[in-house]
Amino acid sequence: MKKSHKAILMLLLSGSMFGFFWMAWNRIAHEPLVRSRLMMGTIIEITACDRGAEAAITAAFTRMQQIEDAVGREEWSDLSRLAASAGGPPLNVSSDTWEILSLAAEYWRKTNGAFDVTVNPLLELWGFGYDGEGNFPEPDAIKAALPRVGSDKMLFFPGKRQIRLAKPGMSLTVGGIAKGYAVEEAARILMKNGITNAMINAGSSIKVIGDGPGGRGWRIGVENPRSAGKLVGVIVLRSGEAMGTSADNRRFFIKDSHRYSHIIDPRTGWPAKGTMALVTVITDNAATADIVTKALFLNNIDWSMAFLKQENLKAILIDSQGKLHKTPGFQLLRPS
Repeated sequence: MKKSHKAILMLLLSGSMFGFFWMAWNRIAHEPLVRSRLMMGTIIEITACDRGAEAAITAAFTRMQQIEDAVGREEWSDLSRLAASAGGPPLNVSSDTWEILSLAAEYWRKTNGAFDVTVNPLLELWGFGYDGEGNFPEPDAIKAALPRVGSDKMLFFPGKRQIRLAKPGMSLTVGGIAKGYAVEEAARILMKNGITNAMINAGSSIKVIGDGPGGRGWRIGVENPRSAGKLVGVIVLRSGEAMGTSADNRRFFIKDSHRYSHIIDPRTGWPAKGTMALVTVITDNAATADIVTKALFLNNIDWSMAFLKQENLKAILIDSQGKLHKTPGFQLLRPS
């Protein structure tokens, strides 16, 4: 074979090999990597599809752990310290606690008191604190607990980043916001580490980056709250979108044929009236989605639809009769 022909053949072969290795590396670099951890009372799963995903996911979980340490149940957490000093002087808190409670106070005002992180004394009374399964308290006990509830009694001192719970016996729960806040922070860390395609799934709170493998969006099934394992439809999340869900089929008890869910109305001291079975909200912020689902659960359809329109949010609501309500333009795919 002539030298010129050999040179051309070697060039073609090397080019082919380069192409093969590039395609193999490209496939490996974009193979979804899935990691999960038990955090914040649930299993949190992160899926990422870029090179460097392992390190980025580890960094995201580390950031979420920082948040859990600040607002968790341990005696050194900010929430435990605030409860222990309720009625006393203000305390310095971490930047995460400040951001979470400031956002909570904002939505307490926006929702006319339906979302309220000071509801914890009532949660404890109803037996739903942390992992409690619920019990029926005496009506007099509910009445006695109500004066210790209300975010107007959670006082902020911005100059010193201090917070004070004004009444003795007050305590906080951030179960309706902390996961969403942590999911949002995890997404920020992933993007900071070069991740362009990922999903953070904390069960009731989800956030996506990019449009998923194949660019068709991330498909999330919405479970029928009255028929376990069956879907009412599939939601397609696009890059930057977040989804929050609340349902009455996870933590509840039944007494005298009435279902009492763990979502307590801080304005009355009683669980949600039973008009809603499931609420799912889609927006660009996981913390906001987390919060709004709780407020919608505690209000009627007319209030909820007006609020969603005012806040420019997308949502589906399933009432206790199984009827599906959704905001205009909301797309819910039929389950396959």
